[in-house]
Order: sequence, then structure tokens, then C-alpha cells
Amino acid sequence: MRFIDREQEIARLVRLGRERNGGFAAVWGRRRIGKSELLKEWCRRLDGVYTVADQSLSAVQRVSFALALAERFVGFADVTYPSWKSLFEALSRQAEAQDWHGPLVVDEFPYWVEADDALPSVLQNWVDAEKRRGGIVCAIAGSVQHMMQGLVLDSDSPLYGRVDEKIKLPPIDLGYIKEALSLRSALDAVKAYAIWGGVPRYWVAAERFGNDLDTAVDELVLNPIGLFHEEPTTLLQSEIPTAISLKPYLDVIGLGANRVSEIAARLGVAATAMSRPLARLIEIGLVKKEVPFGESEKSSKKSLYKVSDPFCRFWFSVMAKRRSVFDMAPAKVRMNIWRNCREHVFAATWEEIARSVVVKHSGLAELAGECGYWLPAGRWWQGESPEWNVVSANGDGTRLLLGEVKWSGEPFSGKEVKELVQRLKMRKIPAGLSGAVQYVLFLSSVESKSLRNKGFDGVKILTAEDVCSSYVGTAV
Repeated sequence: MRFIDREQEIARLVRLGRERNGGFAAVWGRRRIGKSELLKEWCRRLDGVYTVADQSLSAVQRVSFALALAERFVGFADVTYPSWKSLFEALSRQAEAQDWHGPLVVDEFPYWVEADDALPSVLQNWVDAEKRRGGIVCAIAGSVQHMMQGLVLDSDSPLYGRVDEKIKLPPIDLGYIKEALSLRSALDAVKAYAIWGGVPRYWVAAERFGNDLDTAVDELVLNPIGLFHEEPTTLLQSEIPTAISLKPYLDVIGLGANRVSEIAARLGVAATAMSRPLARLIEIGLVKKEVPFGESEKSSKKSLYKVSDPFCRFWFSVMAKRRSVFDMAPAKVRMNIWRNCREHVFAATWEEIARSVVVKHSGLAELAGECGYWLPAGRWWQGESPEWNVVSANGDGTRLLLGEVKWSGEPFSGKEVKELVQRLKMRKIPAGLSGAVQYVLFLSSVESKSLRNKGFDGVKILTAEDVCSSYVGTAV
């Protein structure tokens, strides 16, 4: 798969690398999100050196690092370096002699720190010296997000204030998956995103299956020897320190316990002991905290915890309750189970996509009035009142966006759209929210193209095709 997306991130890194004044960057993000490929691409463009740390003793790590540098500086690994300080000093001499300014990338840097907690101080002194002499541009990266953020953002860290670029890498946008996997339509793109999310590693594995999503799901996930059959456990085990003790928390959230009291009750622990494990799952990027639109995340008493990653949401929806079946059943049985579950999986992600696109879609921006934008959308719920799938307010608080999200395996007919519009406009506006109401129906697909993006009785209609086209730099 060719290098896609990440235009902003690579542009920032290339700009830093070309300044020739020395520099320091830090890149982090959840496992499999594409950090390594981004940094390798940076090195390819600027003749840099990329190395990845491993879990070993410091002396062994220095040998591996020297071998990587020897690809650029002949003979560099012929010397034994007794300390990190001596190795970095030798690197500076070689780089200055050859007028080489990097970039130098150390991926999975937390593995080095785990082996030698004095290393950040050594690196700080080296980075400062390189900046003074206009030397090497260096970058550290890692998937252990709390360690990476602590290294560069904590005020008591030696590296605090040293970074010239800090990049937390998000998932890739929906708009790129159609091209990346050679899919036929925007609707197929939404279906694929419901399984693989915006995680490049999953895309690379799924690429060879093209539009055959069912076979990809079975071969890569449902099959007991599939590459991602045990993925949630793998993700937790790969954290430093290992987060495998959080697996029960992720399990009960994935299986439908969303309130703190429910999670605690199913685990048999006190609700007061929940804050730290939940915060860690949020930090890892597998869980999110959700409150009704318009309420404060800190003060709301209606907080829900949901699986945030599309792949893990799919895994728990389909796999978790049927592990023993999938481990023994033939492919035909696995496929039948998946086909009976898949529309629910697609619908859940379609709803998430609908909320995320509110701030991005130019057609919706036109409904926001003079201010021209909407706040990030959320769900709204209160007691026995009907839930709203999509709620937002415009920037000056004068307009309210209310949306309903519907998914179907077949296109919605004109008659069905008319009925949905009528029911939508009869619903009660969320309590406590005000403004001129702008209604939106997010429908997976419709029979008549005339309905798309033109509205119906004052209600905006957006389909998968409209939503995918809202992502800048992509096409459907």
C-alpha cells in the first residue's frame, strides 16, 4: 500500500528537517496507527536514518543503534560505546564531518528509557548541543502514550520544552479507505471502516481482499488462526507497563456495561476504584467517555464509557460472546454468524461517522448561519425522553442541529424518506437547548439521487456518498 494521508504531519516534519538548525520532534499514538511508516517516509524524503528500539539491556540497545548508524557512517559499529553519552558524542562528530543534519529517528523510544531511566537527561544535553551548533534533527516516537507524553509534556521531565514539533497521530480519515482498499463505492467504504477503522495496519492486511469484506473478516479475525483474532489482548499486552490487567474492564464495557456503577458491579470492585483503569483505557485509545451534548464532561452525572475504536467495537459485538463457537466452527458457520451480525456493526459505526462529519461537511456549514461552523456533535439523552443521535450548536449559539441516523442494507425509498422526515420533525427538541433548528437525516443510501444533499421538506439528507466526499483531498 502506498503512503496515504498524513499530509499535514509529513509537511511539518519535512519543514523541521530542512531548517538545518538542529531540532527535536516527538511522535506518538496508539498501536498500529502508522507512526513508523510516517517516520520512514520522512527519512526517505530527507536521507535520514531510522532505527527502532527493542526491549533489551542498554548495552545491547547501543550495539543495535550503532549498527543502524553504520548504514550511514561506515565503521560506526566497529567501536564499543560504554555509555549513551559516548555514543551520541561520536555521532555528532561523524555528522559534522559529513555535513549531515538528519533526520535521525528512534522509534519505540520508551524501550530505551525502560532500560535506562537516565537516558532522557543524556538526550536532553545532546539535543541542546545539536541545536546550538545547528546540527542534527532528531525525533523520538512510541506507542506507549503516557510515557511519550510524560517525556515531552511533563514540566519535571528533562526533555520538557525541547520539542520543536510534537505530533499525536490520529486514525486516518474515512475518506481515504475507498482508494486504499480499491472499494467500489462510498457505502462499501463505510462498511470497511466499521471493521478496520482508521488504523493503517488493518488496512494493509485487508488490502489483498479488495471489495470482499466478508472473506477479509473471516480470514483475519473470525478464524482462530487469523492475524487479528486476539487483537484486544495484543493491544493491551504491548503497552509499557503491560495493560493486560485492564482486559476485564474492556471486556465488560465492550459487552454493554457503560456506566461506572454497572462496570464496577460486573467486575465486583468498588466504583471509587474505577477512575484510574478507565483513564488508562481512554489514554490507550480504546475507550471514550461520553456525556450528553451540552453538558460538561467533568461535572455531568450521566457519563457513559464506550469502546471508541471501530475494530474493537466490532470485535466485542461479534466475537466476544461467541469465542468458543468461532474457535471450533468451520468457515461456513463463522460466515453465517457474521452475516447475521454485520448490519448492526455497520449501523453503529455509521452513527459515529455522522457525528464526526458535522464539523467537516461544507453543506452543513451553510446551515450554521453567519458564523459558518458547528461545534463537535454529540448524542443527547435524558431520562425517558427520546434520544437524539446527532446534536450540535453553531458557533454563536443561535442555531441548533438535530440529526437522526439510519442504516439499511437496501437504499431508502422516497416513501421511507418522507416518513422519516415527518417523524423527525415531530420529535421534541432536547430540553435545555435552544436556537433555530436545522434538521438532518443521515441515511446510508437512497433510491433517488434527487434526494441526496438537496433536502426534503426542509430537512437536509446526507448519504454515505455525501459524507465520504466531505473529507478534504479524497474522492468518491
